[in-house]
Amino acid sequence: MPALPGVTITRAGPGTATGYLTGPSAARFGAALVRQLLADHPRASYGSDGLFAHGLTISLPGTHRAPARPEFPMHTLTVTGTNAAGRPDTGDLVGVVNITNLARFGDPIEAEEAFYHGTAKFSVPSGSYLAFATFMSASGLRIDIKPQFTVRETSMLPMSARAASSKITMVTPRPAIRRSLTFTVLRTTKTAGADLEWLALGRSGSLWVNPTSTKPATGTLQTYTAGQLTSPSGRAVPYAYTLNFPGPPGIIPAQHFVARPAGLATVSEHYYQDVRSTGTWEEFGGTPHQLRSLGLFIIAPLPLHLPGRQVQYLSASPPTLWQAGYSEFTRNLSGQTNGGQLDAFRLLRGGEHPTVNWNKFPLHPGPNAVLAQNGMFPTLPSASRAGNKLTLDITPFTDNVSGHLGSGFFHIPAKVEHITGSYALFQNGRRIAGGNAVKNASFNGDLLLHAKLSPGPSQIKFALTASRAGKSYLLSATSRDVWTWPSRPEPKATVPAGWYCSYSVVHYVLRFSRHCAVQQMMTLRYQVAGLSLHGTTAPGRQSVAITAVPLQLAAPSPVTMDGVQVSVNGGKTWQHAGVHRTGPAAFRTGFAAPAGHQVSLRVTIRTKAGATLTETILGAYQTRS
Repeated sequence: MPALPGVTITRAGPGTATGYLTGPSAARFGAALVRQLLADHPRASYGSDGLFAHGLTISLPGTHRAPARPEFPMHTLTVTGTNAAGRPDTGDLVGVVNITNLARFGDPIEAEEAFYHGTAKFSVPSGSYLAFATFMSASGLRIDIKPQFTVRETSMLPMSARAASSKITMVTPRPAIRRSLTFTVLRTTKTAGADLEWLALGRSGSLWVNPTSTKPATGTLQTYTAGQLTSPSGRAVPYAYTLNFPGPPGIIPAQHFVARPAGLATVSEHYYQDVRSTGTWEEFGGTPHQLRSLGLFIIAPLPLHLPGRQVQYLSASPPTLWQAGYSEFTRNLSGQTNGGQLDAFRLLRGGEHPTVNWNKFPLHPGPNAVLAQNGMFPTLPSASRAGNKLTLDITPFTDNVSGHLGSGFFHIPAKVEHITGSYALFQNGRRIAGGNAVKNASFNGDLLLHAKLSPGPSQIKFALTASRAGKSYLLSATSRDVWTWPSRPEPKATVPAGWYCSYSVVHYVLRFSRHCAVQQMMTLRYQVAGLSLHGTTAPGRQSVAITAVPLQLAAPSPVTMDGVQVSVNGGKTWQHAGVHRTGPAAFRTGFAAPAGHQVSLRVTIRTKAGATLTETILGAYQTRS
């Protein structure tokens, strides 16, 4: 029985064994794989020695690779490779993909080989191909790409590290340190497409690419070069550049880019946090064409001090879709998190200067939103009815920015914090669903609930409680919401593009249905006057703006505020607060709060259409001592 670092064997039989990894042991296993890669690279002996000696293979249980069955005449394609020193290469990788029919030759296992003494051989059918070779060197990764070549008989294709002569560089208006680079190639034809992506991390991680000047004879070629840079240390307000440069259609351009102020959106970010901690922030996105073509890139998460401020400079010319987010890590759990917020995609344009308040208290359940259609990621309404099926999708611990969603019921078992929640659903006063919200949460932390309704018009009541306890969460740690609304079947109702009501999988392809009616569910947004990044404000007279907001796509209805109650003793006793209307669905409440106390809020609203919401937030924010 072979000994694999980090792997615990649980069962063994003739020629096979089953085992598992844990979080810590996975790190040891990963380190062993890295050592094996470095040892195998000079001799291109991947998967044949060391950890994989004597024919050992490692896979997930139940996986099976069907034997290859070529159905067409095959030809030998010999790819020659020379390294940066001009010598025959050993150990670097080359990939070959049929660009007109991936089924003919494009499986990731068969499509990649390692050079050995300067050659790599493939058995391929006739057709048009794309080839790419990645050469590792002390200067970084060098990528030689052949966008199109034809194989009709036994053929030879030369590739070289020296062909990758253009180093990716980026110049920014303010001094910045490079953190990551991403180079993406989208190669498409009428019947097939290849999405290739390379990522380099750290200051010393460089990418070199071979420029081309001739457009492919078949299909299209589009490149995207992305980079992430951050300000030097010691800046009072840190800043970062998240850049995305589309190349000219059809060619691979020289890789020197200049970020100009007119082509950037400048986002002023404020991160609110009640307990000092650390976290990471990230940006994800691309141009609309990039996203529709699966040309996504993920910028590596970078450290974040909480609470704090940051300025983001984002590529926005041409207009670019960005999805931002951050995660908060507890001080006692390295690498584990239960906090943070995630934004919806936003389309940014050059010259814009938005301000974003992340995690600004009070936190409470928030709905899904679509701020910019991207053609790739349709969104589920937070309350919808398709025939007699009701679907609810709501996320607790969300802040007050449309599009943001909190960490919800995402739970990591730990002694220092504990997340709990419960829900109950009623139709015409009869309970039809309920239980533990944490156990019914999706992998994103949102409560996702499906319930069967009896036919005909009815009154729906939905109650949700969410709580997280621990040293990391002092404010807005518990909320309780009770919604009611009238509901009836609407067979002809549909939602527009960018939304979906349900999905199915047909021949491994996701199919989305848009036949449903969005329900008259309301949510609230709060703005506490004078709130600091720590979630505190001055004692004495308090002013809180409250806005009632229907779900996107729901028909608007006039709103009435039934009342605001305030508690400064954790909800043991409540007092009514004065309220005055400031807009059609906007109100302001004022009251007095002593120093050094948490302020709890209870708000009740109703609409002319018959919907109501009572939201209670314990310890919504705090007054300074």
